[in-house]
Amino acid sequence: MQVKRITGDLADPAAAAWATASSESVTLVPVPLEAQPTEYIRVAWAERPYGNVDAATVAAARDGDRLYVRLEWADSDTPNTEFHDAAAALFPSNGSGSLATIGDDESPLRLWYWQADLETARDLDATGPGAFTKRAEQAVSAAASLEGGRWAVVLSSGLDSTAPARMGVAVWDGSNEERAGIGAVTPEWIPLEVED
Repeated sequence: MQVKRITGDLADPAAAAWATASSESVTLVPVPLEAQPTEYIRVAWAERPYGNVDAATVAAARDGDRLYVRLEWADSDTPNTEFHDAAAALFPSNGSGSLATIGDDESPLRLWYWQADLETARDLDATGPGAFTKRAEQAVSAAASLEGGRWAVVLSSGLDSTAPARMGVAVWDGSNEERAGIGAVTPEWIPLEVED
C-alpha cells in the first residue's frame, strides 16, 4: 500500500483528504484458538464463534513527520454491553513477528490501539494474544466515528528515523464479548511504501 504525503485534517476519519489516500479491503480471521494463552479461554470459546469482523478497509497517509492509519468496518447490529468495540494497527517491533498470534516473546508487535470507551488511544507492545503492555511513552492519537452502522477510526503517531515497512490490523467486536486474544486479525502483512 502506498502511503502518500497528503495535506488536510487526516486526524478526522471523515476528512475529505482521505479520498485521495491509497486504501484496500483486507480479510480478517479469528486469532487461532490454540494460540490463546490459557486452557480456560480455549475451552470457553471452543464452541463459540469469535472474530466476527471478517473484513475492513485500510488506508494510510502521512503529513510531514506523522503517519495516519484509517480503519473502517461494519459494526454489529447487536448492542454492546460489558465489552466495547476496539481496533488496532499492528507493526513488527524488530522487523518480524507473527500476526496470527499477535506477536510473541522473541518478536513482539507494536499496537496502536483504540477502544470505544477509552478517552485516549494506547501505544502497546504485544507478545501474544492478550499479552499487551503499555509502552513507556504513549505517542498514539485516535479519533473515531460511528455512522450508518460503520466504524471509521484514525490512529496516528510520529514517524521516527525509519518508517514501518508493513502493518497488520486487528478488530474486536465488543457485542460478541471479544477482547484480548479473542478477536480478528489480518492473516498477512500489508506492505507499506511510505513516500519521502
